[in-house]
Amino acid sequence: MANEADRAQIHEETFRAASLARTKNATGPEPLVIDGQVCCANCEEPIPEARLKALLGVGLCVNCAEEGEAAAEKEEEKEEE
Repeated sequence: MANEADRAQIHEETFRAASLARTKNATGPEPLVIDGQVCCANCEEPIPEARLKALLGVGLCVNCAEEGEAAAEKEEEKEEE
């Protein structure tokens, strides 16, 4: 039967694996650092702290990321025609 230390170790290993997977899956440009703030590589606006914590290594703000995704979808549609 697993004791508290075993459960803690399993939890830590699971958390670490998930964090590494998110980091490996992060795509896009590196963020900029302007006056000590992490900023979008496209528009140079600060990236909110919550986004930085949720997506390790993110380099685009939500607006620029959505614009990039929309452009990529349009490009894929053109290629399918």
